[in-house]
Amino acid sequence: MMIEIIAQESAQEFLRRARQNERVAHAYLFHGPEGAGKEALALLATQSFFCEKWHAPIAAPQAATISLFDEPVAQPVAAPMAGTALACGSCSACRRIAEMTHPDVRVIFPRTASAGEDERTEVLRSLASNPYRRLKPWENPTILIDDIRTLKRELGMTSYEGHGIAALILEADRMKAEAANALLKILEEPPAQTLMILTATSLDGILPTIVSRCQPVRLLILTRAQINATLQNKYGVSAERAQFIAKLANGNFRRALDLLDNDVDTRRQQAVAFLRMAFRFNKPVEQMDFLNALVREHDRRELRQLLEFCLLWVRDGYVLKAMSASPLAVAAIINTDQERQLADLIKNLPEFDFPGVIVELEFSIECLDRYVQPWLVLMVLLHRIQQLSGSRK
Repeated sequence: MMIEIIAQESAQEFLRRARQNERVAHAYLFHGPEGAGKEALALLATQSFFCEKWHAPIAAPQAATISLFDEPVAQPVAAPMAGTALACGSCSACRRIAEMTHPDVRVIFPRTASAGEDERTEVLRSLASNPYRRLKPWENPTILIDDIRTLKRELGMTSYEGHGIAALILEADRMKAEAANALLKILEEPPAQTLMILTATSLDGILPTIVSRCQPVRLLILTRAQINATLQNKYGVSAERAQFIAKLANGNFRRALDLLDNDVDTRRQQAVAFLRMAFRFNKPVEQMDFLNALVREHDRRELRQLLEFCLLWVRDGYVLKAMSASPLAVAAIINTDQERQLADLIKNLPEFDFPGVIVELEFSIECLDRYVQPWLVLMVLLHRIQQLSGSRK
C-alpha cells in the first residue's frame, strides 16, 4: 500500500520533481508542526526510493527487436512509474516498507536506554498501522548515541537487495550533543546508495551543521477543512463531530485522532473545573486534594491535553470579549455550546487578563513537554491564573 498523506502538496511535488529528474538528495530534513504528517511523508519518500516501478527501465521510442528464425520479435519492456506518483504502493518493496518489514530500511526514534526490544517493535508496528499516530511510550526519550553508532556500522554494509539503504531518524531535534556529532560524521561522508530522512518539529533544536548537510522540506500546518474532510472520508466520522474535532485539533492531526478516542465533553468539563479551582485559594485543602487526584489519575499526556482544553476555552473567552459587538463572535469561537459560561466569566471578572493567562497556559504546556514535575506545574499555574484574574477574593 502507498502511504497516504494529508495535503502537503508542495512538499510532495518537490520530492516528485527530484525523483523524476534523478536529483534525489542523500539527506532530507522534513520539518513542520506536530501532526502535520512528517513521518508519513518520510515513509512515502522511502517507498519512492525503493519502488520497483521506479527501477524499471524506460522504454525507447520503439522496442528493441531480436531475430528468431529471421522473423523480428519485439522484446518486452517494463512499464515505468507514472509521472505523477511518488511510489506505486503495490510492489513488494512498497508493501514491505508500509509494513515495516523491509530489510534495507532502518528507523531510529527517541527512546530510553532501558527500552526493551518488544517495546521498540511495538513502536514500529504503530508506525506501520498509522504514521500519524506513532506510539511514544517513554517519558523524556532521546535519540541514543548507541543507535547512531549502530546505524553507522549498518550503512557501511552491502544492502540486502542491492538498491541501497534508507535511514529514517524521527524527532531528530531530540538528539543530544554526542548523538548529533556522531550523525554529523555520517552526513559529512554519506555512503553510496544511501537515503537519510530526518524529521523535526523545529530546526532550532538541531545542529546548524546537520541542517546545512540536509535538504530541508517544510510541511505546513493542516487546515480545519483538511482535517475535517479526512475524518469524514477516511474515518467515517459524522460531519458535525468531524467539524468540532477539526476545530479542537488546531491543525494537529495526531491530536484529532486522540480526540476521536476520548470523551471530549468530559475533558472540557475537567478543563472548566481546573480553571474554577484557581479561584479557591481560600480553600487550600480542597485545592490540594483536587491536584493530587488529577496527577494520580492522569498521565502527562492526558494532563497536557487538559491544559490544551483550558487554552482553547480561555482563547474563546478572549475572542468573545474582543468581538462582543459583532454578530460573528459566536461563529469565531470553538466551544460554541459554552457561550453562556464564557459570557459569565467576562461579566463576573471584567479585569480577567486573557492574554496573560494564555501565555501562562502555553508555558505550562511547554514545561510538561520538558518533563517538569506535573504537580508543581499545575500548582504554579493555578496561582498565576488567580493573580491574573483580577479577582480580589
